[in-house]
Amino acid sequence: MNGVSTRVMPTSAGPVLGVLGGMGPAATADFLDKLAARTPAGRDQEHIATLVYSDPTTPDRSDAIVAAGADPLPALVHGVEFLSSAGVSAIAVPCNSAHYWFNDMQHAADVPILHIVDAVADKVRAWEGGVSRIGLMSTDGTARSGVYDRLVDHGYELMNLTDLGEDNPTTAGIRLVKAGSLERAQTVLVEAANMLVDRGAQAIVYGCTDISAVLGPAPPGVAVPVWDSATALADAAVDYIRNERHVGGTATRKVTHGAR
Repeated sequence: MNGVSTRVMPTSAGPVLGVLGGMGPAATADFLDKLAARTPAGRDQEHIATLVYSDPTTPDRSDAIVAAGADPLPALVHGVEFLSSAGVSAIAVPCNSAHYWFNDMQHAADVPILHIVDAVADKVRAWEGGVSRIGLMSTDGTARSGVYDRLVDHGYELMNLTDLGEDNPTTAGIRLVKAGSLERAQTVLVEAANMLVDRGAQAIVYGCTDISAVLGPAPPGVAVPVWDSATALADAAVDYIRNERHVGGTATRKVTHGAR
């Protein structure tokens, strides 16, 4: 971890969750809100200590995957090294497309990085509704990258709207979120969800945390089950940190499974 100063978290904080954010800022704020809401706590001291590294200047992940855009990996690795050296127990990255570089990020960290698609897969497997075809709402980069192949490996068929190119309402909705037009973004993203349902999707996964920031668990007019990757990651983070509290230790093992 050359070039990153070592900082020690106070031992009184217990296990600390590192959050690699800024991709985008609204998605990071939404994830922290979900983390607090999903933590069983009756007072401040029962919530999870977090250290957030938020860098909105990280190059666009989807552009890097599909359009030879600037490489975000140096920024991702720097953030992971910063959090790891600061003494966190695990790291959550509330950005789906960043998981294309999961192996590289994990290699740079001394603690586990919680994989957002594994968290989603846990939710889908736990549901007893008999879903086989899932509509993925994500950036084109995430859809084309293979990040969500984990769901395919579990026997689910994935659908998306990337064949629409510039007319893809999912892409348009994500851009509106990043521009701060949240009300308009919600309308466009509901349209995208219903387009997937019309194509045969039996459920929807929000495979972009910017979508999670504006659509709730039951978006108006969408009549199929919905799983939100940001909520799934928040639940996984709560489970991990609470388990660390119970065992009384700080995780040092590395996660070896990859995203590609």
